[in-house]
Amino acid sequence: MAGRSPARSRSYAIALRGLVASLVLAAGAAHAQLSTDPPAATALDTVRLRYTHPGCVNPDSVQVSQDSNRITVQVDRGQPAPDCGTLPGFYEEFTLGRLPAGEYDATLVLNPQPGAPGSREVVGPVHLSIGRAGSASNRPHDDYSDMWWNPREPGWALTVNQYTEKLFMVWQTYDESGKPMWLVAPGGAWSRDSEGRLHFGGAVYRSTGPSWQVPYSAKAMHLTPVGIADFSPLDASHAVFTYTVDNISGLKMVERYRP
Repeated sequence: MAGRSPARSRSYAIALRGLVASLVLAAGAAHAQLSTDPPAATALDTVRLRYTHPGCVNPDSVQVSQDSNRITVQVDRGQPAPDCGTLPGFYEEFTLGRLPAGEYDATLVLNPQPGAPGSREVVGPVHLSIGRAGSASNRPHDDYSDMWWNPREPGWALTVNQYTEKLFMVWQTYDESGKPMWLVAPGGAWSRDSEGRLHFGGAVYRSTGPSWQVPYSAKAMHLTPVGIADFSPLDASHAVFTYTVDNISGLKMVERYRP
């Protein structure tokens, strides 16, 4: 069998190195699409797998399974949409839940749309380390700025603005006579309950001020303390809002408003 010439051998080696480099870059790009949130999770945190990509998936098809320290998320690709994944850095999240302290590998499996041609795409795995529960902090891991509501109770809303770690909440609701009423919780603090869930609680005030039909007067602006409120996120898009206002306590399940 004739051997390769030195020139052909060098060309072959260069091509082989180029192929290996391409595979490494492709693998790195695939891994770069996956991350976990929070990045330094503990056993008290709800962990989510974050997938950054230009398309969309079907959120109703998500399935999460675990075999020892290997976690697999399976999801179907979604129908194409004009605004699907068009924003820079667009991502979708899949809740893995709370995990015991330890080392894990998470993989995302993208299935084609049911009945559509195509093959499965495997992204990952991405490695995550879960710290002990005692090392959890009271810092929020998401930005909860948004309008929140309960779609089964249209007509009122909770507006949340997050500045660094603090929340400013405005509850647009109604008083006992049915008139519009604004309640504000302009500050507070994060804490964890006995089960490790995050809460942001603070004092609630009823605000009154001058009519928009007359020149503004700061003297007509009044904040009256009326109670307390608590915002406890369940995940990045759902939360529990509890309150005691005018000695009346209640609980609302809320989610981010989406038209």
